[in-house]
Amino acid sequence: MHLSEFKDLPDEARVWIHGFEHELNEREQEIIRQELGRFLPQWVSHGVPVKAAFTILFARFVVTAAHCQEGISGCSIDSLVRNFKMLKTVYGLNALKAGLVYYRDKEGKIQAVGQLQFHDVVDSGLISSDTRVFNTIISTLDQLRSGEFETTFKRSWHARSFCLLSG
Repeated sequence: MHLSEFKDLPDEARVWIHGFEHELNEREQEIIRQELGRFLPQWVSHGVPVKAAFTILFARFVVTAAHCQEGISGCSIDSLVRNFKMLKTVYGLNALKAGLVYYRDKEGKIQAVGQLQFHDVVDSGLISSDTRVFNTIISTLDQLRSGEFETTFKRSWHARSFCLLSG
């Protein structure tokens, strides 16, 4: 996983992962790069600049990492969310749909399904303890760097929330 955009940020930098139901095409990725590229350089928290960067992983996830010595205020986080709301409203790029679970199918393709549907996928036997899943709720850059974002079902929160019948 290519994370060079974050090389100047400390391990304790906050991370937000916004996932999309579909794989982003080049045009959609470029729109996101342009919009976040305009926002991040002027992002502040209580008047203090926020040091931030982002990347698009697997044409499916926008990962934003940010650090500010004084902390990042709720209002500042809201301004990041407003950018994603704008992407949804203006461009139809919805990374704010709650309750999606992301996993790789047997062919390695990333799938996004609602939690209830994921229960059905697990019950059907399509998920094993070694199925790759995505932990979109990690909160620090250290967790991203250490491989906690994409991991196996058995090593993730998924195993505590969705019971495998076998595997």
